[in-house]
Amino acid sequence: MMSSVAFEGATQRNKPDLKIGSLVYAKVVAANKDVEPELSCVHKNGKANGLQPLDGGYLIPCSLGLSRKLLGGSKPLPITEPLFKHFKLFELCVGMNGRVWINSDNTKHTLCIALYISKCEFLPEKELMPLLKDIVKRVESSV
Repeated sequence: MMSSVAFEGATQRNKPDLKIGSLVYAKVVAANKDVEPELSCVHKNGKANGLQPLDGGYLIPCSLGLSRKLLGGSKPLPITEPLFKHFKLFELCVGMNGRVWINSDNTKHTLCIALYISKCEFLPEKELMPLLKDIVKRVESSV
């Protein structure tokens, strides 16, 4: 459940138009087994800091372990390094619920990133870049 003013700068008149099934990058404010969870797109400081409705893109499921690996920390992870080297513009939103939202400047790139993320979890670091190159080659040749 989201309040109509759970967004930065939102008022009763000025709020995002969300429909059932809309994707939102949010944080859980309250969760209880007897009540629906409450979500918010505003941090304690009143700023969104990236929390927002997600438009376009592609949503894929992944394991909770892979979600944690992708969230990693401030340094680039071995899983994401090949992506940063190969693609210039793309966005990833990783949820602790095992969902990854991918958006890029090109549908083929989005597909390549989605395939790569879904296949890379248990591969050793040295096999990640060859996997990405193989996926890109197959996607480029099939379309």
